Amino acid sequence: MTLAGKIRDGLSLRVLTPLARIQRSVRPATSPILRAYWQGLRFRRQTQRWDNIRRERWILERLRHCVRYAYRETSFYREKYDHIGFDPFSDFDFDDFAQLPLLTREEVQAHGENMLARSVPVNQVKKDATGGSTGKPMEVWLGPNEQGWSASSKDCFRRQIGVPEGVRTGLLWGHHLDPKASESLRDRWTAFSSNTYWFDSMRLSPHLLESYHQMFQRWRPSCIIAYASALGYLAEHVLSRNHQPNYPTRCFITGAEKLWSRHRQLIEKAFHRPVHEIYGARDAPYIAMQLEPMRTLDFTVDWTSSFVEPETQVGESAILITKLQADAMPMIRYRIGDLARFPSGSEPGHPAFTIEEILGRTTDRLWLPDGRWISGIQIPHLLKDFPVREFLLLQRQDYSIELQLVPQKNFDEDCRLSISETLKANLPGLPTSIRLTDSISRNTANKWRPVICEVAQLSESTR
Repeated sequence: MTLAGKIRDGLSLRVLTPLARIQRSVRPATSPILRAYWQGLRFRRQTQRWDNIRRERWILERLRHCVRYAYRETSFYREKYDHIGFDPFSDFDFDDFAQLPLLTREEVQAHGENMLARSVPVNQVKKDATGGSTGKPMEVWLGPNEQGWSASSKDCFRRQIGVPEGVRTGLLWGHHLDPKASESLRDRWTAFSSNTYWFDSMRLSPHLLESYHQMFQRWRPSCIIAYASALGYLAEHVLSRNHQPNYPTRCFITGAEKLWSRHRQLIEKAFHRPVHEIYGARDAPYIAMQLEPMRTLDFTVDWTSSFVEPETQVGESAILITKLQADAMPMIRYRIGDLARFPSGSEPGHPAFTIEEILGRTTDRLWLPDGRWISGIQIPHLLKDFPVREFLLLQRQDYSIELQLVPQKNFDEDCRLSISETLKANLPGLPTSIRLTDSISRNTANKWRPVICEVAQLSESTR
């Protein structure tokens, strides 16, 4: 790194980032958020050496607080718990908590206003919305406490992996954070002070990927935060041209979409740097993170902000989230819409401190006519040994399967026949077809969903 580069990084780390926090601390609109941010940082430092028994004691007390707060502050939870005869002011335990009804996306969409806490001032509440990857976008409201704890979760994670806010960071991102729409003076100042530079992931091409590679070579960011598939494209481009990248100097962080094994292998082969996948969503950001991907791909749950539990005792289960720091909109036992592989012994109502693997959306399951289902995570594994760049497996409402493939140069008829036989063996009795295409379409949030099941969507809504 050049002397000018070191000076620039030091300016952001030691001057501009602290100055931005001081500015937020004196502004009435942002000072409550910053207080919660510092509280989150302090608590995580103080609890680093806690064992799981001590963590569970704290979590249970926090759960009781959250349930009682939701009951006092909202008509939605008061009616819900009165209906089942549950007393939130009792000293309930984890097994009692497991008996509480689940919160669904449909309920939040229908009753969101009745879920808002009365005591949080309207001018301190931030409205956000999910990307709508499973259909209709869902609006959520974040209070200052939740916003501050979420920001401290992000900061703690980045500090743990050696890339705190202020180090040189490239953002290979898309959707509403499109850099072409971020030309205001405020946006430019934020990017300058935080030492970040945006690279558009929505309009990729070989020419643009080469341009990005050359810019990264000159700039040498410490970290690149990226859509997983966009980073996979960049890695494929680098390998195909025998480039020798000198970036990032530290690591990659992927989010927004599932990081499939093929993309991870390409990224690690091209750059020889660790790839940290984060798990979260707009309705519950920074739930879990991969802290040591070179040692284990397990996700470490941020248990100070999110209570994570499996919906069932089966190893592969839907994920339930309870927000432990939500002030504007309590969310208790929320079915977030994703499947995960939990550690052995995990059970509903009890906290999971790690997640072995995020399997994808619950709507990415493939259904058989007899009611059984197959996890969509199997499809990338079935295709990993074939010369396929990208794919989309679509199951229609009549259970039929269409597999759309973007082939690589050495894809031939033998590959097609082998894939067809593999599909039929793993999806017995389902009509299957294969169609070659030049590209796979993205959803409205510019995310790649490799498995889409219309049958699963119907099943979810009628359960």
